[in-house]
Amino acid sequence: MLSLEKRVLLPEDLKPIESLEEYKQLGGLKGLKRARKMPVEKLIAELKASGFRGRGGAGFPMAIKWDTVSKDPCPTKYVVCNFSEGEPGTYKDRYITSKNPYQLLEGMLISAHAIGACSAIIGIKEKYVYQIERLRKAIRELEKAKLVEHKFFEIVLAPNVYLFGEEKALLEVIDGRTAMPRNFPPFIMGVRYTPTSSNPTVVNNAESMCHLPHIFSKGAEWYRSLGTEDTPGTITITLSGDVKRPGMYEVEAGLTMRQMLYDLGGGPAGDKPFKAVFSGVANAVATPDLFDTVMDFGSMRAQGIGLGSAGFMVYDEDTCMVKVALTFARFLAISSCGQCLPCNMGTRIITEHLDNLENKLGSEKDIEDILIECGRCTNQTRCFLPMQASIVISSIIKKFPEEFKYHAGKECCYSKEVILPKLKSFDEDQSQFTYDPPMWEEEFSFVM
Repeated sequence: MLSLEKRVLLPEDLKPIESLEEYKQLGGLKGLKRARKMPVEKLIAELKASGFRGRGGAGFPMAIKWDTVSKDPCPTKYVVCNFSEGEPGTYKDRYITSKNPYQLLEGMLISAHAIGACSAIIGIKEKYVYQIERLRKAIRELEKAKLVEHKFFEIVLAPNVYLFGEEKALLEVIDGRTAMPRNFPPFIMGVRYTPTSSNPTVVNNAESMCHLPHIFSKGAEWYRSLGTEDTPGTITITLSGDVKRPGMYEVEAGLTMRQMLYDLGGGPAGDKPFKAVFSGVANAVATPDLFDTVMDFGSMRAQGIGLGSAGFMVYDEDTCMVKVALTFARFLAISSCGQCLPCNMGTRIITEHLDNLENKLGSEKDIEDILIECGRCTNQTRCFLPMQASIVISSIIKKFPEEFKYHAGKECCYSKEVILPKLKSFDEDQSQFTYDPPMWEEEFSFVM
């Protein structure tokens, strides 16, 4: 373990926890036991005092979700774990759960107690076979130990589509429909809603749920002692791309990006310095002048970038930023469900202009048109996808303007292939990720 690592969610020795009994011997279920003895108001107050912010990307305080849904008079409520993990560059939910599925389930039970949920549902991509097997085994053990009622937990398998990770689309899939975001958020229109029952629902990603057992077993004050004032606790980093030591690292929030890249990642993989770092495809590019930024939600937002889900994709000086922009834009355009015109057409138009630049068919007008279209991609849609395209693509152009101007009618001078790290697996021994196949042959969606 490197000196900067702080393992709370991950086992100290990184060996998988294989049974409920082993989990209990390591202190598991103490948080649930304590939480079940607490009145709901005190439970929510404890979470609020911890300062915990969800780790799904937005950093939204979980206590607010609990408070809102717990006060709703509807008698039918649900807890849902978002186990989509489709954001490029992210692998943490699968990694944490492969090591310890029990803390995820314990966290969901604590959340269910807080809001009075009748059921806990895990929405997970069907391709995550190993994690599904581990979760099913852990659920059977909890049921056998009489710690949870039979069928209180439900696992819903989902297709491998990016929008499944959007919480309103996630609920649509759980309800048996396509992954197309509905109009209303989960606390207004929840799982299996009817005209007479809104079924308010709390949705959090897997890593967020995993923090809860530790907060309630050791207390809010202990949790506050980790991380920063803005972002208490640990974050689990996925570090991929042009670094010597790509991998999974759990650290206290508050490290700088430079510490992540050099102390954890070992510096550049080759002889070229770092050029750009992306925390997924929803935040602006981070260039070397920002590498001393503290890694927490507030500090990164103040610099115009973002922590996201702490999945960092690193590119060195041999990388063409026009290719990066095109790769990201095409991914988002293909991922659009097509319901909203600013997203459906906007992401497609941006991609087509970038394709012109990449293939020597473009001019400086293409650059102007991309920025105009980025301005038209508003948040007046059912999800954040068009804003993602606007934020990340416009930031790349503004940070590397000369590179884009060079591409206006000229051949790219970079030969290096640009990979969108849709992470498929991680070999711990080799410290190496494998990637999903490229999406270049897939078609854009279009809904009239």
